[in-house]
Amino acid sequence: MQKNVLLFAPMLFFFQSALAQFEVGVTGGYVNNYLHTSAGYRAFTQYHQRSGFMAGLVLQYHFNNWLALQAEPSYIQKNYEQRRDHFFDGIYQINSNGYLQLPLMAHFSFGGEKLSGFVNTGGYAARWMTARVKGVMANVFDNAPDLPPNQQASGSFQYNLLYQYDQKYAFDSRRDRRMEFGLVAGGGVEYLLQECLRLFVEARYYYGLSDQQKNYMIDQVPRYNDTYVIQAGCLLNLGCLFGGYAE
Repeated sequence: MQKNVLLFAPMLFFFQSALAQFEVGVTGGYVNNYLHTSAGYRAFTQYHQRSGFMAGLVLQYHFNNWLALQAEPSYIQKNYEQRRDHFFDGIYQINSNGYLQLPLMAHFSFGGEKLSGFVNTGGYAARWMTARVKGVMANVFDNAPDLPPNQQASGSFQYNLLYQYDQKYAFDSRRDRRMEFGLVAGGGVEYLLQECLRLFVEARYYYGLSDQQKNYMIDQVPRYNDTYVIQAGCLLNLGCLFGGYAE
C-alpha cells in the first residue's frame, strides 16, 4: 500500500502541475465581414460588408508567463451584400454564411500581473456550413414598364414589379469550395479578476487565403473573406478548478 502511494504521489503532482498550465473559457462578439473580390463584367455593382456574430470556446496551454498556445473552436458568421445602382437601382442580395472555424495561434502576453496586454497570431481553418440568400431581382416575367413622359430610364425599376426571395442557398460541389484557410492576427487586454479567472477583450482580423470557388469557369473572379471581430470572454485556470495551483 505504501509503495502504491509513493508511486501515485509524483503522478498526481505532475498531473496538477500540467493542469495549472491549461486555461479554458468562452468568448463571443461582433463580426464585420467583407467579400474581397471584383465586380468583373457586372456594371453598376458593388460589394458591401455585413455584420454578424461569433461564439466559441477558448483553450490555452501556457509554456511560461509570456507564451501560450491557443485554440478556439467556434461558430462565426461571414456575411456580405451585393448591391446594384444606376439602371439596376433597387436590386440587391444579402448572403448570410455560417462557418465552423478553428484558429490556432501563438499567444504573447506582456505587462503587469493584474492588467496585461496580449497579441495573438497564427492561422485558421474553417468549414462553410450554412448559407442563406435574401434579395430583390428584376422579374423577367413582368411586362416592361411604360415610362411616363420625360422619365429617365435609370429609374425604370421603380415601375417594375420586382421579384423578392429569401431562401436557403443550395451548395454545389462543382462550384463551391467549402473549406477555407487563412491567417489571423489580433490584440487586446486581459484582467485577472480573481486568482483563477481572467477577463479579456480583443480585436482580431482574419485574412482568407482560399478562393470560395473551385476552378469551374473561364475568367473566374476570385472571392476571399476579410473578417474583423471584436470579442470578449473569460478564461478559467484548470489547476484552480481541480485543487491545484495557478502560476
